[in-house]
Amino acid sequence: MKLTLLEVEAYRVYQRDDRGQSDIPFRLQASERATGNVEARISSAAYSAPWQLMGVMEEGSFSGKMENIPVGKYSLEFRVTKGDNTAMVTVSPVFVGDLWLLAGQSNMEGCGKEIDAETPMEGVSCFYLGDRWALAEEPLCWLQEAIDPVHWRVPAGEVAEEAAKQRSERANGAGLGLTFAKELLRETGIPIGLVIAAHGGTRMEQWDPARANEGWHSFYGAMLRKIRKLGGRIKGCLWYQGESDANESFGPMYRERTNGFINSLRRDTGDEKLPFLYAQLSVHYSQEDPYWWNFVQQEQLKLESQLDGIRMVPTIDASLSDGIHLDARSLQAVGRRMAWAALSQAYNRPAALSGPRPGSFAWNADRTELSLSFAGINGRLAEVRQVFGFRVEAEGCCLACSGIVAEDGRRVVFAFDRPVPQGATIRHGFGRNPVVNVRDSLGIPLPVFAPIPV
Repeated sequence: MKLTLLEVEAYRVYQRDDRGQSDIPFRLQASERATGNVEARISSAAYSAPWQLMGVMEEGSFSGKMENIPVGKYSLEFRVTKGDNTAMVTVSPVFVGDLWLLAGQSNMEGCGKEIDAETPMEGVSCFYLGDRWALAEEPLCWLQEAIDPVHWRVPAGEVAEEAAKQRSERANGAGLGLTFAKELLRETGIPIGLVIAAHGGTRMEQWDPARANEGWHSFYGAMLRKIRKLGGRIKGCLWYQGESDANESFGPMYRERTNGFINSLRRDTGDEKLPFLYAQLSVHYSQEDPYWWNFVQQEQLKLESQLDGIRMVPTIDASLSDGIHLDARSLQAVGRRMAWAALSQAYNRPAALSGPRPGSFAWNADRTELSLSFAGINGRLAEVRQVFGFRVEAEGCCLACSGIVAEDGRRVVFAFDRPVPQGATIRHGFGRNPVVNVRDSLGIPLPVFAPIPV
């Protein structure tokens, strides 16, 4: 008699509950219509549990559940005994830990060159678009291998051929997810499962939760199907999206649609405080009018103060692998920043602050010196020869000024060669490819922000 394990895959991560435990359901199939006692045991590096009677197999199949398994890495063994005959099957490694959803568009897929890819680490697994668990290895996102047709870029009859072609030719695909997960694993010791749902070139309109009833023919429906297949619970969501909405057709609805997406995801996962960590748009090598690009960046900054449990990660200091996609090293930096945000938002750990955010301002008596303070600084602002990336305007003109980081490391001070009139504004990161260099001690940059009255 041969025994086959139909449920429980190697490298799968089961989402732990509030007690740090998870049940592990399993299904067994015998090669013949056997009847016999079913036993199971679980072992780790630290211990090996005794065999436990789970029930009786009838007609060659059995479904059961191993209950209250704590966080960790395990080997699971199953056996069926019929008289003097015993059949066994083993699966390893299996983890209890946390699931993180990776969604959005191409910068979440990963577009960095594979020569700079992050190396794998046991304890970080991936639930790929093909609904398979494996060790997380770059690239994480293989659209043509997806179960859900919404991810296919070619007609159904060409999917297999295109998938094979990608496997043999692909040279780009390094992303942020693996770096994020490795950083969390090192800091917490909790195994991480990455659930891939990203798709390049997608607009918020295409992620509309109202399209969930379209199932695997909609991005939200396909994403929700994967979550429910894995038990319906996740630890949090990483989101990188907005490039396709940075225009006059979709920009005006961006913040409202993103807000609705977050609230729907929280409702559908049963977690009204589900951590949601997202990137602000980065640079773009383009001569197009920057208005809508900067508009979406500002909407992303505004969103951070509207909902609890969310955190925006600035990316304006990134370098690109092409005109719009971050290179591997920049994506890895974003992954680390998201991990620091996750530690504070999802793990209640004293970790990194948000990074510098615009705070209060003060003028000297004759309005020739402006002091701009920041909140959320990790350590202090890094010293630079000259501050770049700011734009001060008054009466329709851009004013010449020089800026330095103050000695206290908490402020940037701007000097003007003449008094600045009332009604002036200051902004940071104007344009699609600004030169910026204000960072804190962790290297987190000041985000792009729209004109602030000063």
